[in-house]
Amino acid sequence: MATIGVVMVTPSISMANGTQEVAVQARDTDRRIACYREVQVPAQYHVEEVLVTPAVQYYFRRTTGVLELRETPPVYEERRTLVQEARIVMQEVACPSQ
Repeated sequence: MATIGVVMVTPSISMANGTQEVAVQARDTDRRIACYREVQVPAQYHVEEVLVTPAVQYYFRRTTGVLELRETPPVYEERRTLVQEARIVMQEVACPSQ
């Protein structure tokens, strides 16, 4: 163990998500400054819709002789570009009473 000031710190532990976690032994003289919660922020993407096939209108003749105006809707392709990867942020929360 390495001593930093008055806090005993063990070597960092590598977590599965690639972060480093340090185990700290609290002392009686320590005071709580703030409390935090880890929040997973999803990845952000830029989404672009590209027209593949435009809308088409056409006439269709029924066997009864009636003409119908029909429409085929447009077809779009969605292209996603990664803007920012998923990450974990520390969100300040109310500390529980002791």
